[in-house]
Amino acid sequence: MVFARLDRPGPHGSAAEVRTLPAAVRRFLRHPRPRVLVGCVGLLGAVRMARGPWRRRDLGVAVAAAVAQPFVEWGVHRLVLHARPGTRLGALGYQVAGYGHEQHHRDPEDLDTMFLRPREVISGTAVLAVPALLAPPWAATGALCAGLGVLAYDWTHFLIHSRVAPRSAYYRRLWRGHRLHHYRNERFWLGVTSPLGDMVLRTSPPRDAVPLSPTARGAAA
Repeated sequence: MVFARLDRPGPHGSAAEVRTLPAAVRRFLRHPRPRVLVGCVGLLGAVRMARGPWRRRDLGVAVAAAVAQPFVEWGVHRLVLHARPGTRLGALGYQVAGYGHEQHHRDPEDLDTMFLRPREVISGTAVLAVPALLAPPWAATGALCAGLGVLAYDWTHFLIHSRVAPRSAYYRRLWRGHRLHHYRNERFWLGVTSPLGDMVLRTSPPRDAVPLSPTARGAAA
């Protein structure tokens, strides 16, 4: 019941309607799902502030989280979001998140299937809150960094699917990689906030080296 109230049914429109960065910020914060995520990250931030002053170890935790982010993102995208019910683990992943992500691939610009759902966000926040409250303060820093990483993922993912034109070389690379993921082959280009995971794990080949997937949405980007 709580999740249903937080996740108001759509339609909420299409990312293709968004053409400027200010419009993207407004649309992102107007959608009910990102608001839940922003609130949960704010809660994790408040917990960390309540645990005491920042120390040198917190910086180390933040650096470790930034280094791990591309690989965690790659693993979740490959093993959970693209899980298929052929095995028990695959069936679990498909039930938890794979089915919803499959709907996103069927209509990549639909805002109703793009963002993380409140039940996923709140459940994840509850898990992170346990060490944040009970373990040493640096664990609260790690929990906050994890929340910020998820927020960066949701925002970047939305921005890529909008019509906001890439201006920096870094963002253009992210934009092109994710477009290829949708419109060339979904088994490659799994990074959203960083291409590092794809580079290290060899899932960022030249466009023409990868066959067009039967489930790809039209022509490659």
